[in-house]
Amino acid sequence: MHPPELREDTYLSDGAYPVNLFRNHCPPGAVGRSALYLHWHDHFEWIYTVSGRAIFHIDSQPNETAPGDLLLVPSGGLHVGYALTEEPVEYWSLVFNRSLLQGLPVDPLHDRYLAAFAEGSQRLPVKFAADEAQYEPIRRGILEIGEEFAGKKRAYELVVKAKLYQIFALAARLCMPERDGEQADRTGRRMDRFKSLILHIEAHYADKLTIEDAAKLVSLNPYHFCKVFKNATGRTFVEFVNQHRMNVADRLLREGELTVTEIAERVGIDNPNYFTKLFKQIKGMTPSGAKKRGGG
Repeated sequence: MHPPELREDTYLSDGAYPVNLFRNHCPPGAVGRSALYLHWHDHFEWIYTVSGRAIFHIDSQPNETAPGDLLLVPSGGLHVGYALTEEPVEYWSLVFNRSLLQGLPVDPLHDRYLAAFAEGSQRLPVKFAADEAQYEPIRRGILEIGEEFAGKKRAYELVVKAKLYQIFALAARLCMPERDGEQADRTGRRMDRFKSLILHIEAHYADKLTIEDAAKLVSLNPYHFCKVFKNATGRTFVEFVNQHRMNVADRLLREGELTVTEIAERVGIDNPNYFTKLFKQIKGMTPSGAKKRGGG
């Protein structure tokens, strides 16, 4: 059971038509800035990079993307994204529930080729690179779905549903999984433990939590923990904690009710000078600058 606090309640129109297309834009800024916040949901998600370069971590696996690349986030997959350059990043998120992939009541071909993928017992590859010609029909299908959402002509919902089904059939044809089920189960259990740890960090960001303490919470030795944590989140443990602390500090600064020193203490940093240095390093401005922007 996934921790509910990290679960995104994605808007998917209605229960009879659980699909939506989100056009996301990450403005220019520092390399490594957040392009997609850390979360999971019960739905599948196609991520299509329109412009810019980013890295998306999906269930501990880092995937760099350039324009034209496609990523498939499995149902329940923990995912997060960061910009790789200072340039803006634009990408689509096509999110849909597995119910759209259901076949007829009696459909042996669906059961043979798609049921395992739709139900999550088998997984398709995550990355469908733009420079691999075999994936062009899949990429073209995603673009055509984008056109349907933009135009919303009569019966576009049925066209989108049909194209999603076609895309999955093409992916199953081209990309039969190579990973064995036991390894996939181990990866899933490990990611569930990390979701709980991330919730702990977000709830207790002001408390001191060493790498050794965090490693114990997920039953790993510190060395292995550091490697797995970075693969899962794209950050070292210290970077992740500091990033979250500065996100909280940024919100408090813009609200304007507390002083910089009070906010530093609120997020667990006793030295105001170190807080200022860390905030500027991560946010690209001083705490006083963020406070002024918020009107405080």
